Amino acid sequence: MAKNPYMVKTEALLREGKAMLDGLRANAEKASAEARSEAQAKIQKLEVRYADVSRRFQQLGAAGVEGVADLKVALEKAWDAFRSDSGWKPLEER
Repeated sequence: MAKNPYMVKTEALLREGKAMLDGLRANAEKASAEARSEAQAKIQKLEVRYADVSRRFQQLGAAGVEGVADLKVALEKAWDAFRSDSGWKPLEER
């Protein structure tokens, strides 16, 4: 059975978002102590946002027909919050 295109696209975005967070972590490790502290605080906030997006994606994947529209709206709001806080743009939008 073919995967839902929305889920495939969202899964790819999740991978991109995780890679972006991994890059931020790597850069934070190389920064001075003061910059590292600031970067780690930002990264922690973004990790919370990313976890929310990931959780909502899992919920949507496990959902039946009922409530899918509400789950999609919640997922999109979580993505918007993550992108807004991080300033990140997926490759498809660059």
